[in-house]
Amino acid sequence: MGPLTGIKVLDFTHGVAGPFATMLLGDLGCDVVKIEKPGRGDASRYMNVSDKFVQDIPRTGGDYYLAINRNKRAITIDLQQERGRRIALDLAKWADVVVQNFRPGVMTRLGLDYDAIRAVNPKIIYASLSAYGKKGPLAHQPGMDVGVQARSGVMSITGYPGSDPVKPGVSLADFSGGVHLVVAITGAIIARQVQGIGQEVDVSLLDATMMMLSNYSVAVMDGQAEIKPMGSGHPQLVPFQAFPTSDGFIVIATGTNKLFRDLCMALDLGELIDDPRFRANPDRVQHREELISLLSYKTSEKSTDKWVALFEEKSIPCSPVNTLKEAFEDPQLRANDMVVAVEHPIAGLIHLLGVPYKFSQTSCLVEKRPPLLGEHTREVLISILGMPEAEIETLERDGTISL
Repeated sequence: MGPLTGIKVLDFTHGVAGPFATMLLGDLGCDVVKIEKPGRGDASRYMNVSDKFVQDIPRTGGDYYLAINRNKRAITIDLQQERGRRIALDLAKWADVVVQNFRPGVMTRLGLDYDAIRAVNPKIIYASLSAYGKKGPLAHQPGMDVGVQARSGVMSITGYPGSDPVKPGVSLADFSGGVHLVVAITGAIIARQVQGIGQEVDVSLLDATMMMLSNYSVAVMDGQAEIKPMGSGHPQLVPFQAFPTSDGFIVIATGTNKLFRDLCMALDLGELIDDPRFRANPDRVQHREELISLLSYKTSEKSTDKWVALFEEKSIPCSPVNTLKEAFEDPQLRANDMVVAVEHPIAGLIHLLGVPYKFSQTSCLVEKRPPLLGEHTREVLISILGMPEAEIETLERDGTISL
């Protein structure tokens, strides 16, 4: 049993941020029923970078869909049809949590907004994830991860000095938004257990992304600081970045004066310890370029592996700059059970990231592979709604569902 076993989730999400959030809820033990459009499915079913998964889309889904939709049951309902909306409302009576990430106003037009669902299930937790939130000048505007990263300022501090704006290589807005939504839903579940109330929960990708900039908030808003791109460096800590080695790069992160002194000794640069330019972190920040040049000259003399071995022996925070392939094969990741092999009926053996949450008494497992489009439609309609087989066949014929 997972920590949230027994919590039932009706999932209207699509794309990235919402499905990632409901996947995490499934990882925590929730029974997640994902609703998709008949014949088409979630847009992420068409997001694919690998040649291996181009067959049977949308039924199987591309590699993006496979990566973020495990631990769910998938059904298809045409929410544009009145009968489809009634089925969704009936399923909402069963659910503890409803999750949706349509643009504000869409669920109202469908008759599936918070007020409509609360009318049939007063203790429902109705969780919404949008680009910009429910109010403000951008509330009804569409928003994608890259746009949120631009508006949040993340792109303005990413890259190298003088470079064009750069998007980080990960979808920070989408995935941080998904994680924050799970935190909010968990809080609402506890509030309902303690206070007996349901409620609406709202998280925006912009707000979630800005929270990752918390360490700069006081400096910029109150200290009039201007943060600029610094490559792999850190505006408030030096040395705290990637350094060249004889065969690649190594990140060194000495966040205290003691660690800096240990680094100097490990590099055989003891003379830098008492150099007034580098004595304390504020001095090192001021004389950043001079220090980085001296350290880079030294780190270039040996291979990444040799420096990592030396620094780890002396407990100096460091890391090789891995490729993604190297990262997924990293022994530490495997030791944390963070790579899970799953057999898929069409895609074959696929490898998913494991569950990042470790509980001593409640297990978080990858129990369900990513579902085929509409794979559980019949099962859900019968087991949850008690729908007769004849009615299911009628719904399939008129296009309200697909099996």
